[in-house]
Amino acid sequence: MEPTAGLDREAGGPSAGALIDAALARAVVYRTFSTLFQSPTDAGLRQIGARDGFPVVAAAWRYLAPPGGEAGVDLQGVELGPIPVPDLETLESAYVRLFGHTARGPVPSCETEYGMDNAFHQPQQLADISGYYVAFGLGVSTASATRVDHIACELEFMDFLNRKEALLLATPAPAGTGDETIEATRQAMRTFLRDHLGRFGLSFASRLAAEDPDGFFGALGRWLLAFLERECARLGIEAGPADLVLRPETPDDLPVGCGTADELIQIQRRP
Repeated sequence: MEPTAGLDREAGGPSAGALIDAALARAVVYRTFSTLFQSPTDAGLRQIGARDGFPVVAAAWRYLAPPGGEAGVDLQGVELGPIPVPDLETLESAYVRLFGHTARGPVPSCETEYGMDNAFHQPQQLADISGYYVAFGLGVSTASATRVDHIACELEFMDFLNRKEALLLATPAPAGTGDETIEATRQAMRTFLRDHLGRFGLSFASRLAAEDPDGFFGALGRWLLAFLERECARLGIEAGPADLVLRPETPDDLPVGCGTADELIQIQRRP
């Protein structure tokens, strides 16, 4: 088994309750980021307590930081909030300015816009990302115009995997099957982070922080950068570079990555 700091249930390791709490805390952070990188809505902001100082995600963030959280995950020194959340009209304007109406805004939100070779490998990468979702019985909502490689969609998938890990830890399984299922979920976390979200997410976050240094989304970029760096360290994988170049701009007939207020990303279980 590959090393996973904070995830070892052998003697001397964290208790099952601590592992469940940590998985749920990570899920809360991933879900909050996913919601904030979708087209802004009042409902979405209310759901994550954005105008109340992000109380739930702030508590999760503190839990994951030493001394109360997992070994190897250091989020100290990165203030999660509170920060002023602009009114919805201002937030929508900033969202469009930064991410654009297509995949090629100043800060591209889709993974396959990053990397010089992606003009040739984009279809394979999109198929690989979709394969992860399908493997867990998931699909992107047909009501959404968002691509499978959109940052919010990938963050939501990691939210799902962490919730699944917590559920598996909390639910007794038949002898000889539980640990294998949990390890399959953890392996998916490692490889998806290594090959996808952790590969381009740091460049996305760095570009966002640089493009909007004093703004709300710039602060999100700094938070995301810190969180993904620590997640890669926790899972023992190498984080992607913070300066991936964008792929050569070519005509793109793929669905755009921003959708309307009624077309939020929602990874759904397939029937």
